Amino acid sequence: MFVLTRLIWILALFPWFDYAIRGLFPSALASTWDESYLILILISLYFYQCTREEPQFRSQMIPASIKLPFFALIIFTVGSIVINTVPLSVSVDAARVVFQPMLFLLLTHFMLDREKLLDSFINILIVSTVVMALYGILQYVFQLELPRFQQKPDAQYRIISIFSNPNALGAYFNMVLAFLLALFLHTKGIAKKLLYLLAIVPIFLALLLTFSRGAWIAFFIMAIYAFWVANRKWLLALPLIIVALPFAMPQSVVDRFSYLFDPEYYLMSSEYGRISFWTDAIKKTFEKPIFGHGLGMYGDSVPLRHNIPFSTWVDNHYLKLSAEIGIFGLVAILTMLFMLLVLARKLYRTAESPKFRAYALGLSGVFLAMIVQNFTASIWEVLTDAVMFYAFVGMLFALRWRQHLLSQGKEPDEQ
Repeated sequence: MFVLTRLIWILALFPWFDYAIRGLFPSALASTWDESYLILILISLYFYQCTREEPQFRSQMIPASIKLPFFALIIFTVGSIVINTVPLSVSVDAARVVFQPMLFLLLTHFMLDREKLLDSFINILIVSTVVMALYGILQYVFQLELPRFQQKPDAQYRIISIFSNPNALGAYFNMVLAFLLALFLHTKGIAKKLLYLLAIVPIFLALLLTFSRGAWIAFFIMAIYAFWVANRKWLLALPLIIVALPFAMPQSVVDRFSYLFDPEYYLMSSEYGRISFWTDAIKKTFEKPIFGHGLGMYGDSVPLRHNIPFSTWVDNHYLKLSAEIGIFGLVAILTMLFMLLVLARKLYRTAESPKFRAYALGLSGVFLAMIVQNFTASIWEVLTDAVMFYAFVGMLFALRWRQHLLSQGKEPDEQ
């Protein structure tokens, strides 16, 4: 238990560990640290479960509505690799990117049913993200050179903090803001609400400074959902907020977002940009609709790493997957994501206290924000974002297990 508790704390600080290790150690060691960490998690969980006095069938907390599309995803992924005879090095790399982060849910699944440990995990996550946001704000104030991200000439300066690109940073901020918004809405007492608000402000400001329109849109949709679920009266102010936003936001933010409505943007995007990438991905999908062109053989980081001919950036995780593993594989992952949302919503309705309702609402926000932002980027290909996303999936299953124990009159093990 002692080891697993420390492993949970490392997970809460995962972006910092990843940033420090990759910056301080040789690439051969730095590139494998997350695998070593994962192996330690699996070994520790195995021995911990061997010491349990009673068998705990936690897999029952993962309903068939999520298991079935997950197995379908595996079938069509493997099928795409076999039928298209994807080179071994490419298939291993691509499968690692897609499936390895999922294994981190085991740690949160088995550990975060404990209230004190869960509270510590969320609190560490919030504090570390505030520090991350403040560092990003300093980057913007002093226009610091960012060796991990090359700014486009004459383009708007975009922060990355300790991440590799602004879109990935924006996605991470959204996941944490989902919990902060939920806690702000459900916490009683002015002092605690003010504390959460003080955490929201720098993270939201840093989110704006990423200049990631996909992250902005995802936050807006996630925030509307949170207010709709928690207190719909807040949404009465939505028309006023929409009208006031152009005047309240910095001009650079307004210009960046309003460019979406510029006809010149769509012309350029159609020639060489997201629209042309998406159009090509759709064509590739319908060339091989059942099993696609093979996992790792078309879009984004893996095929570009392996110099696959005609590989390109797609900037849409779903179209990338449909081109690589086919339409049915895409339907499988979309179904799995939708059912995670449904499960979090059910958890919210049956939560034992306002705090756990806040956690359930935060999970809904995480899932919704990530679903939305992956329409404009492959955020799940970023290790830190993917690991944290699946850590929250494990947290969802842990809270279901907690409810299951309470419904049987048992107290979760808080040791």
